[in-house]
Amino acid sequence: MFLTEAGVVHYLVEQRFADIADVVGGELRVHGISRRNLNFRVAAGKRQYLVKQVRKWDADGRASIEREAAVYWQAKTNPDLAPVALLAPECHAWDPANAILILEYLPAHTDLFDLADRFNPAVARLAGKAMGCFHRAMRDEKHREQFPAEIPWYMSMHEIDPDDLKDESAGRKELLQAVRRYSQFGTELERARVEWRAETVIQGDWKLGNCLIPASRDRLRLVDWEFACWSDPVWDLATLLQSYWNFWVLSPSQYRIEDIQPALRAVLEGYAQPELSEKAIRFAGVRMLQTAWECLDKADRMTAAAVRLMQASLNILTRPEWAAGQLLGTA
Repeated sequence: MFLTEAGVVHYLVEQRFADIADVVGGELRVHGISRRNLNFRVAAGKRQYLVKQVRKWDADGRASIEREAAVYWQAKTNPDLAPVALLAPECHAWDPANAILILEYLPAHTDLFDLADRFNPAVARLAGKAMGCFHRAMRDEKHREQFPAEIPWYMSMHEIDPDDLKDESAGRKELLQAVRRYSQFGTELERARVEWRAETVIQGDWKLGNCLIPASRDRLRLVDWEFACWSDPVWDLATLLQSYWNFWVLSPSQYRIEDIQPALRAVLEGYAQPELSEKAIRFAGVRMLQTAWECLDKADRMTAAAVRLMQASLNILTRPEWAAGQLLGTA
């Protein structure tokens, strides 16, 4: 069963998260906000939910939402995961047969991507501080058994033969061909793998669009925990830095790097481990390849955006010291 805006109403009534009276009285409203998965914001009277279902009914899709459900359940039942509960929304229900999560919807919160002043250094510092506190709190070795250990496959892109990927778009295959064609990608991606240090639990997709902040701006909340794993904390840091850089990389005529640099520096200041800055910049170069891959999901050919991301990735990976000076404004 795949949910639709109409179907989610019936589903919530069946699951007793909404009443017939809400439907009849017009108190139940549904708004589709789907991205990688099917997402629905539902208001049932004074109650609000985020209903989430896997979009692709395959092994990978099921595994990702099952992992997210496990994270929420452990955060709710295991005191050792209090740092996760502090950031994540509450999970009201998990329906494994239909791969559906019913989550707390966080009203009066805005994701950092949509903030009018998204490059505000104070907000960026808050995000960096929340991340640093979370990583340090989750370093205990006992968490190894609760979370899978992973290295992002994007660090091996240069080793993948596009002809082996029968179900991927032509645009994604073209990206792989380009990565394989430039030998410097292979050298730098292998270097990144050597540098990888699995030391703590990471959220795995700590980008601006997944960071929510209330009007008071006194704390950060984080959604989409489907990639949470025991891994290298710098990957989260690189992901956040890269999601800021994307504005400039993709739209340089609209967003000046000079306007973004204070936020980038504030993220690193908030994280409070300056010795990791150069590694974070190199990993951000790898993360740009991931973003290029994601934007080519259904593309018939390489897009201009993917080319920009790939070129920025190569520049950062091959000249990280230059990138640190230019992108952070410390040159």
